[in-house]
Parts: sequence; C-alpha cells; structure tokens
Amino acid sequence: MWKASTRLSSSIRSSRCKRAFSITKKKQEQKVDGKRVYYVHQPTFPPPQSTPPPCPPQPPPPPPPKESGGGGFGTFFRLLGVTTVGIGGVIGYAWYDPEFRKYLEKKVPYSKKFLDVVFEYLPNRSSYFPSTPEEPSPPPCPPPLSRPKKEDTRPLNLGPKEPEKKDDKCAQIEVPKEDPKITAERAKEEQRRLVEQRFREKEAEEAAENAALEVVLDNLIRKANEVVETTICIQKKQIDAVRKHTALLKQAMEDVSEILDKDHQWQQVAEAFKQRENISKEADKSVKEARETLDRLRSAIDDGKKNKVTHRNKVLNTAQETFTKVNNELKNAEKEVSRCECEARVLSKYKDLIERGRKQFAEELDSIMPDVKLGRRSKKLTEEELNALIAHAHRRIEQLQRTLAEQVAMEAKRIQDALEQQKKEEDLLTTKLVMIENERLKDTFAMEKQNWEANARVEFEKELRQQLARQAAAHSDHLKDVLCVQEQELNAQCEKRIHAKILEERQSFQTEVVGWIGRLKGIEAAVEARAESEKIARVAQDLWLSCIALNGVIRHGNEEAHEWENRLRPLKKEVEAVSDAGGKHPFVETIIQTIPEEALDRGVWTEDSLRERFPRVKKVCKRVAMIDDKGGSLFKFMLSYVQSLFVFDSVFAKTEEDLVNVNELDAFSALAHAEFWLERGDLETALRFMNQLKGEPRRVASDWIREAKLLLEARQAAYALTAFASASGLGTIF
Repeated sequence: MWKASTRLSSSIRSSRCKRAFSITKKKQEQKVDGKRVYYVHQPTFPPPQSTPPPCPPQPPPPPPPKESGGGGFGTFFRLLGVTTVGIGGVIGYAWYDPEFRKYLEKKVPYSKKFLDVVFEYLPNRSSYFPSTPEEPSPPPCPPPLSRPKKEDTRPLNLGPKEPEKKDDKCAQIEVPKEDPKITAERAKEEQRRLVEQRFREKEAEEAAENAALEVVLDNLIRKANEVVETTICIQKKQIDAVRKHTALLKQAMEDVSEILDKDHQWQQVAEAFKQRENISKEADKSVKEARETLDRLRSAIDDGKKNKVTHRNKVLNTAQETFTKVNNELKNAEKEVSRCECEARVLSKYKDLIERGRKQFAEELDSIMPDVKLGRRSKKLTEEELNALIAHAHRRIEQLQRTLAEQVAMEAKRIQDALEQQKKEEDLLTTKLVMIENERLKDTFAMEKQNWEANARVEFEKELRQQLARQAAAHSDHLKDVLCVQEQELNAQCEKRIHAKILEERQSFQTEVVGWIGRLKGIEAAVEARAESEKIARVAQDLWLSCIALNGVIRHGNEEAHEWENRLRPLKKEVEAVSDAGGKHPFVETIIQTIPEEALDRGVWTEDSLRERFPRVKKVCKRVAMIDDKGGSLFKFMLSYVQSLFVFDSVFAKTEEDLVNVNELDAFSALAHAEFWLERGDLETALRFMNQLKGEPRRVASDWIREAKLLLEARQAAYALTAFASASGLGTIF
C-alpha cells in the first residue's frame, strides 16, 4: 500500500514537471490563451519539494502492524473494505454530480482517464435522473430557471444599460461553468464519438453490401450449376438421338433387300428423326436458359468488381472460377453436339445423292422401254427389250466409267485443295485454341493474383490499423487543432488586410483617376511580395511545428504507455517530417545527421524516466564503490556493501560557480552531486558528475550514462532545429 502511494506521488511530481516550461533560471511558466508555449532555450524544472502534490480524495491507509496469529488478516480486510467503500463512494458521487467530477479531474492527476474507463461500464445518469439537468443551477439565482429566453438574449443588448444586482450573483456563480477548456474537451469528445459512429455505420453498410453480394452470387452459382448440369444431360441425350438416327439411316441406305420390305426400316428412321427434333428443341431451350443464367452471373460479377466497396470480396474470385469452369463445360458439350450434327448432315446429303441417282436411272429406263415397268413379277422381258436394256446398261457403264475417271481426277485435285484448306483451317483453329487457352491461363493467373492480393491486403490493413492506432493517435488531434487555429487566424488577418487595401484603393481611385494604372501595378507588386513572404512564413511554420513535435517526442516519449520502460518511441518519423518541412536545407540536414542512429530507430529515454531510474543506479553504485577496474574479492564486495550503509550524501557544489576538484571526487560524492543536480532539472551537470565514476561503479552506471548522453545529443539537435525554425520565421517578419 505504501509503495502504491509513493508511486502515485512520484507520478504526480513527474506530471507537474512535464507541464513546467520556462526560459529563465527563475523557472516561470508562461501560457498564451490557455495554451502551452515552447521555447528554443533549454527548459528547467522546479524541484519536487517546491510543488507538493495534492492529496487524492481517498489516500490508501498505512499497512497494519504485524501481529502473531489471525488478527492481522482481520485488520487488513477491514482496511481493504474501508478503502473500497471510500473509493466507490467518490466514484458514485462523481457520477451523480458533474461539478464534483470536474473538480476531481482538475485536482487529482490521471483521474480523468480512470473515470472515463469506469463510466463506460455505468449507465447514463439521465436515465435515472431525467428531471435533473446536466449542469444544475445554484440556489442563489432561481430567476434564470424560470425565464431562460430573456437570459439568453441579454448578451445581445448593445445599449449602456447595466444588469440588475440580483443577476450579478448569478453571473459570478455561472462563470466557472463556462470554462473554455471543458467546452473544448466536450466538443472534441463529441467530435470523436461522431467520427467513430460514422466509421461504424460505414463499416456496417460495407458489410451489408458484401453480404448481399455473397447471397446473390451464391444463388446465381447454385442456379448456374443446376441449369448447366441439366443442359449437359439434355445435350448428351441429343447426341445419342442424333447418333441413333444416323445409324438407322445408314443401315437403311446400305441394306439391298427389296424396296417393299424396307418400309419398316424407314419408319424407324422417321421415328428416330422425330425424336431427334424434339430433343433438339428441348436442348436449344435449355441452352438458352443456361446462357441467360451465365450472363446474369457474369453481370453480377462485373458489378461487384466495379463497386468500390465489394471489389475486394473473395466471393468474386470463387464466382469467377465457377463461371469459367461451367462456361467451359457448356462450350465443350456444344462442340460435341455440333460435331454429331455435322456427321448427320453429311449422311443426309449422301442419302439425297443416292435418291437422285436412282430417280435419274428410272427415268432413263422409262424413256427407253415405256411399256416395261420394273418391279413387276408377272411380265417377262422380250429378247429385244433385254438387248436394249443390256445396251443401255453398257452405255451407262461406259458413261459412268468416264465420269468416274473424271471424278477421280477432280477428286484428287479437290482432295489436294481440301488438304491445303484443312491445313489452313487447322492452323487457324490451333491459333484460336492457343488464344483461348492463353485467355484461360490469364484468367486463372488473374484470379490467383486477386486471391494473393486480397490476403495480402487483409494482412496489410490489419497491421496498418495497429500501427496507426499506436503512432498517430497522440499527434493527430493536437496538430489538427493547432493547424485549424492558425489557419483561421491567418485567414482572418489576410481578409482584414485585403479589405483595408480595397477600401484604400477605392478612395484613391475616386480622388486620383489619372494615376490609377501605376498605383494598380504597385498594388500587384505588393500583393505578390506579401504572398511570397507568407509562403516563406508558412514553410517556416511547418518546420517549427515539426521541430515542436520532435521536442515533444523527446520530452514525453510514448504518452500512452504507463511504464517508463515502454515509453521509448523512435524519432525517425519526426526527423523525416523535419527534413521534409525544411526543404532539404543544408543546416537542417547537417543537424539531422548528428542525431544518433539508435535514437532514430529505437528512441530515447525521457528525463523523467532517467530521473526515476537513477535511485536504483545510485544504490548499486554505492554498494560497489570500493571496487576498482581490476575487480575485487568477495570480502571486498562485502566490505563495500557495508561501507555504503554508513556513508551519507554530502553535496558542496550547489551552484554553477562552485569549483570542484575532480581528483578528490570519490564515487559517493559524484553520485550525491549527480542526484542533487538531477533533482533540479540539470541533467547535463548530473551527467558530468556521473562521468567521474571509475571502476565497478562506472561499469554499473554505463548504461544510464549512455542513455543520458543519447538524450542530451537528441535534445541538443532538436533545440538547434527549433532555433533555426524560429529564426527563419522571424526573418520573414523583419
């Protein structure tokens, strides 16, 4: 319990030391319009003894004395219960009374953060006390409660009438309520809540759009798979029907039996053709439906990719893969159907040629022997008719032989031409297939790339959010407020000056019409010079702000961390900002190069951290004060430890004018003087005394000395950059 109280007191001293900045040895704190002002000179801190920390509302009780038996535990539990009840009562009254909460936050450091965390889990006070206003008015002034409108309109009265006496008390009491700091904090908190609410609403809208897209694509993918599967089954039936009709037609054409006995075969061919036509119509309808479904799926995928919210959804890649797969299956089935139908068309053309030849031969016989009807069994041919038939057959055979010879020659040529044409078509088909395969591979690679990009983007966004939450939270609000205020001030000044110039020129234009051209040129030159000067001033302001940010990081480190060891923060980002703001100026770059790399990559310990760490270093150094560079025995270590218990601190160099003999300075004196100057905020003098250590104390304190040197080097560079930025800004003014 006492350790916790000591820790709280040291934290309060550190927080008060961090708020004190001064430019003189008197250690005075200056503020402008309620804001903290940073100077180029090295700030000094008041000693902790001069500013006693305020007492918290409920200090922890001292530990009870140890007793033999079980009485100590009872006393401990009683003290713990009293402490818990007291802290709970303070929190409850702060929840009920906003004025008490403001007073508590103002007087007790770090209480605001603690109360904010606790009040997040408590219900709103207005739900339990609806009739109680947020800021209750004091009892001495009841009139403003009965007539709020008149009280709101009174500040607008510009006349010399003085307010009534009874209103003076109300005004005197209500002044603390309208604290601009509290109002700014409330506005800032409200703005942060609005931004968070908008961000959550935006995330909810994006999630809803992605969920809707996933549902639509899921339904379309399922429907496309079902329709394409059904279409492929129907196309397989169509292929079987075409092949069956082709086989029956071929069998009927090749059969040499009697014509009258082939009616049954041709009837089967007709039935197969009818079945083929029915299945073809059904297949065409199914293919059309499948194409429409795939077109809807493709349109949904394109719309999802064009949308800025859903173009990163992984479902789009899955849908694209499914669309490509199903489309390829449908195309392959259509190719197989086309090939079977082409074979059927060739056989049908062959049948037509055979039928035409038979009809032509029957017409020739009818012209030679009109009385003879082929196919009749009762009538026999005479010798003359038989000779005429044989002669016609010989002539027909000779004609067919000549035609066959011509056809063989022509077919040979046609085959050659067909082979060449087939070769060209195969080349074109090969090129087309290569292009199709290339497009398919490109689509596959694109989908894989999109998957990789999506996974990498998710990891990157996750890591980026973590880094932004750790690094950008401390500076964004402060820089935004400062820049907004400066922008408003500069805009107001610029508008005021421009308005004055316009009025002046208007009056001079009315009085001196003759010389208006020359004066106009002079005004243009003045405006250009002013714009150039303001441009240089803005550059200097940016450099100054960057330097102030660097000083803040060096002085405070990572303010979000509670432990001093976790407040290390790299200076690389702030140094890069200073370099960018300085426009690669040689002086700025030279100063930046003097900052150690360790400070850029890891950060530096703050002065408060080194001050808190020093007592432990001092304690260990005093225990090994008798050990030199060569080391020592165990007895010597024990003797040194015993000596440290009986040696008290003695400081004789209490001002900068006091002379110190370095040769007579031992480890105890060096540590005492270092602690004395460190408590007074003079880290440089404390480091000088620490450098006088030798032997084992020097080795023990080497890490602290190195960190102090690193802090002083970084702080000296930051002060030099701030001085250069201030000088640059003053140069634009004078």
